[in-house]
Amino acid sequence: MKHTDKERVLWAALSAGAVIGASVMARKSADHAWRRVRGESPPTDAAEPANGWRDLIVWTLASGLSVALARFAAQGVASKLWRKKLGRRPPVD
Repeated sequence: MKHTDKERVLWAALSAGAVIGASVMARKSADHAWRRVRGESPPTDAAEPANGWRDLIVWTLASGLSVALARFAAQGVASKLWRKKLGRRPPVD
């Protein structure tokens, strides 16, 4: 079944909102977890002498992975909601 332009716009808005919200929450959660485990703010500036390469790499991997997983999960939830409400796949294009 062909999707209408209205459905494509609606899907773009729904999925973007879900992904953005999940990404923000994941980043804040990663930041909070770093602070609890390390007792300090995560490194954000590679030029700062106090930030070691190990910490920069670990933070990049941890925060990037948490955001990527959250985005993947949010996209899946949005897709399931779309299927439940409309009975078909969301527009892929």
